[in-house]
Amino acid sequence: MLDLALAVACSLSIGMIFKYAARRGLDRPALLTVNYGVALLTAAGLLAAEGRLAVGAEAWSAPLLGLGVVTGALFIGGFFVYAVATNAAGMSLAMGVMRVSVVIPFLASWAVWGEVPTAGQGAGLAVAAAAFFLIARRPAVATPEDAAHPSAGAAAVLVLLFLAGGGVDVLMKTFDEELAARHSRSAFLLLVFGVAFAIGVVWVALRWKRGARPAPAVFGWGVVLGVVNYGSAAFILRAIEQLSGPFVFPANNIALVLGAALLGVYVWGERLSRVNVAGLALAALALVLLTL
Repeated sequence: MLDLALAVACSLSIGMIFKYAARRGLDRPALLTVNYGVALLTAAGLLAAEGRLAVGAEAWSAPLLGLGVVTGALFIGGFFVYAVATNAAGMSLAMGVMRVSVVIPFLASWAVWGEVPTAGQGAGLAVAAAAFFLIARRPAVATPEDAAHPSAGAAAVLVLLFLAGGGVDVLMKTFDEELAARHSRSAFLLLVFGVAFAIGVVWVALRWKRGARPAPAVFGWGVVLGVVNYGSAAFILRAIEQLSGPFVFPANNIALVLGAALLGVYVWGERLSRVNVAGLALAALALVLLTL
């Protein structure tokens, strides 16, 4: 249970860092680039410690390289959208959308790999779709709470976040289904982190030429972000080793949805409309149904 709690804490910390960075006006591309640099070094260091860092040229195929490049680009692009969403729509709604984006890989598994969902999962897909529209929908202003709902622009960012989050999961599923039998998952992740970092470096360099200079604080917070980002994945994997997956995944997702809502309201002063609250409640229900 401790590893699960630490995984939740790390994932919530990512949203908190993004929110804090937005309040401080920290450079997002530089923050994400440092983050992926740390993730790359961490992954390489762990592989080296296990004696698995050296990978021969024969281990790299065109499909693996192509998938790695696309996944790495979507990693940093999706993370950037998440950073924007936490500021534009609030930490609560951004996390809710990230969690319900799991419906995209579910649908892809059904349509592409013939994995027919159970009755419970089918209900979960329908509930998740309703939850997403309630979270991202801009209601008519009827109460002060509704007036505080994110703008139409923020709703568009949430749509992009939904697509990016689900897209990453589909690409990871593609690796597991099509390439995992012939290629190392560790090598694939190293490639993904490397591509994300390289894109970030080019992005920051171009901004630097146009006069955008990251503040020194960006580097410190980028390191912290990289550590907690890696920790969220490491702890969830350790939790799965000790507890059953059907318990870990819904518990993790529901804790993140509810935790982000509480932090958003009580730490950052975010105001949720009745529509938002209904959407977050449905998201929690959908995440339970999707494990049945």
